[in-house]
Amino acid sequence: MSFTLLYPETIIFGKNSLEQLSSLLPELSKILLVAGRSAEASGVLKRVKDQLSDFEQIDAIGMVMAEPPLECVDSLIELGRREGVTAVVAIGGGSVIDSAKVAAALIPLEGDTGDYFYGKREINGRGLFFVALPTTAGTGAEVTKNAVLTDSVAKIKKSIRSIYMVPDVAIVDPELTLSMPPAVTAASGLDAFTQALESFTSSDANSVTRPLAKLAVSKIFANLADVYHNGADLEKRSEVAEGSLLSAMAFSQSGLGAVHGLAHPIGSLLKVPHGVACSILLKPIMEWNASSCAADYAQLAIACNLGVEGESEETLTRKLIYAIGQLCREMAIPASFADFGLSSEHFEFIVKNCRSRSMECNPRPMSDDEVLVFLESLTALRVR
Repeated sequence: MSFTLLYPETIIFGKNSLEQLSSLLPELSKILLVAGRSAEASGVLKRVKDQLSDFEQIDAIGMVMAEPPLECVDSLIELGRREGVTAVVAIGGGSVIDSAKVAAALIPLEGDTGDYFYGKREINGRGLFFVALPTTAGTGAEVTKNAVLTDSVAKIKKSIRSIYMVPDVAIVDPELTLSMPPAVTAASGLDAFTQALESFTSSDANSVTRPLAKLAVSKIFANLADVYHNGADLEKRSEVAEGSLLSAMAFSQSGLGAVHGLAHPIGSLLKVPHGVACSILLKPIMEWNASSCAADYAQLAIACNLGVEGESEETLTRKLIYAIGQLCREMAIPASFADFGLSSEHFEFIVKNCRSRSMECNPRPMSDDEVLVFLESLTALRVR
């Protein structure tokens, strides 16, 4: 086996790690500060701005939408070029960080976001210095080389990928996640859990990613329901935030699986939040994959204290799948896509647009015909 690992030059995790932000930026930086309204409302943005008080700042607050469309990123790029910024700092969830990540890469280049989204141009070198500070424990965008964007007209959701888009610095401060409401805690946490689980079973998993993924699965499983019910518990928030970071460090190198392969077209077509789409898909995809990776699921079940060595792989797999269904139900995740209107008229689009690296890494291959059969089963699914 051979593999290459690609991470930010600096990853800082821990309470109060935000306080290191100013010392990590190049001197005399003119900063494009990208943040969402929730960071502003929670007071997190003020803390970041205080850290940047010695730098010239150009604010881009509230410019990024959820499931960010290409035009959101174009607006950031236009602002950054016009103001001559030299660095980008992003504070927010995955949508904010992904949008800022692309802006940091493209501001020094020519063309708009669509040129790179559709492969008309390539990112051929490092962009602006980029720092990512996540306020959610979920997407892992702070350490990845890709950014998930949406062409809202064509309803296509996919990634721009480049080794030059890995952030220079990732600061993961669990205190920044304290303001997450329960629904966001659930969706983002289950996204991170899914990423870890799919990384562990990915056909491209390796001896570095598998231990990271297993530890991420166990940390998130043990603590996510608790922080859903009590978001002020900083110790458990820290465990989930660390699990999310470890998950991203794993999947960014190993790839994912069919949950993410299908979640992108379903989410973009039906406007399902990404974490919710992954959560709905996770249990049925695990049932599909079980014949190919029961040994892996058994290891994860033991890591989550759902069973012990000596139990059969089939039993442990069944316990893991059942427990995940229970976790989703406890956190009010919809049991199916019924409320979002999934029907057979959507199948052709989903099949056509699901062929990503995630599908290639799924432990059990899915042909187009098998994807169709799977989608038909989802339309009949009403209870977990």
